Amino acid sequence: MEKSKTFIFIIFLILITTYAYAGEFSGTFTYTGGYNLQTNKLNNTLKLELKYTENFTDELFVEGDFVLKYTDKPFAPPFIFMPKEAYLGAYDLISNLDLRAGFLIISWGASDMFSPLDNFNPIPPEMSIGSLPEKRGVLGVDATYYIDDDTYLQVVYLPKFAPSMMPPEAEENMYLGMFAPQFASQGINITSVNITHNTPQGPAWGIKLARSFESFDAALSYYNGYYMSSFVHSMVPDPATGTLDLTLSNPKKQVFGLEFQGDFPGIEGATLRGDIAYIIPQPWQLNGQDVLKDPYVKASIGADYKTSSDLYINLGYMYGFMTEEGDKCSPYMYLILKQPIKDTDLTPIYTGLISLKDGSMLHSIGVEYKVTDDLSITLSYVKVLGDDTSKLGAMKRAEGIYLSGEWSF
Repeated sequence: MEKSKTFIFIIFLILITTYAYAGEFSGTFTYTGGYNLQTNKLNNTLKLELKYTENFTDELFVEGDFVLKYTDKPFAPPFIFMPKEAYLGAYDLISNLDLRAGFLIISWGASDMFSPLDNFNPIPPEMSIGSLPEKRGVLGVDATYYIDDDTYLQVVYLPKFAPSMMPPEAEENMYLGMFAPQFASQGINITSVNITHNTPQGPAWGIKLARSFESFDAALSYYNGYYMSSFVHSMVPDPATGTLDLTLSNPKKQVFGLEFQGDFPGIEGATLRGDIAYIIPQPWQLNGQDVLKDPYVKASIGADYKTSSDLYINLGYMYGFMTEEGDKCSPYMYLILKQPIKDTDLTPIYTGLISLKDGSMLHSIGVEYKVTDDLSITLSYVKVLGDDTSKLGAMKRAEGIYLSGEWSF
């Protein structure tokens, strides 16, 4: 990992120093401030994202997308430097074949919210209300062969699987809260946890066949790799010290996928998109209890439409949230509304998510102010309804007032 970070930093320096001579640079500078209503604390995050493109020839190019971030959020490292992407690409060096090699973002799936087909890139463990999680680049090769103008075959290979990792202190607190009550009922007082990660060393790969039809696009895919999130493999309590030793690993899985996107039947201007995943897990047990056993389905299907008054509506259904796997999967509905106010630069935004199993809900109400074409400011309020044992009640830590600003250059 340290060698990879050094390699990435060297690439970053090379790109910066070549800026004055060639290539194209663009970027965004973002500030996010949040007042958490659960802890009554204010947190701040500053993020600089730089994108670079350099064409060596008509067929060969290099592209980089790097993030430098500072945050004072609890349990998070204060400074983060990471590549979203940094790769060498080639068009038509071999007829009809596009190649990318390096740190890649591989986006599979057509749905807007947490596609179950998107299994290559790790993401932070926190959910950003109203925006998609920020993926991290993974070292790999992406080859896309265009069979004809409407059909292509894509093969992705990662020589080493990259899991999603939680900040250590946050992970320790989570498992302490999860398991300490269980052992307390047995008369064992657990006050700390010691976590060991057995990260898989094997590769991950996938293949996708996609085709465009008259009014929609569709694709079949297959993924062979591992779960992004870790599962507890074993736990051993030490009553004398009050320590619980946990071993975590990432089970294998296979995912057969169908994705589609196109015109919504009967509604002109509306778009229907969806992803359906049939998942075959590696059987997994903890203390003799099945955690993963039988194949299961996850899905995300939604539609979006803009009315004559510029009201944007995005309504969707999910079966299996990003934190749910196996028999823990359950149904949800989500709604996103955006309505620009005429003759102003203001756009009210609403994002809602409801569990159809227990009725717990998450609401985000905000307004975006477009200062200029390159600068926008958004103020929002997030509220979670449901007790701590409900599906969405566990996200009460996200309750708060948020202010963000983004400048593009």
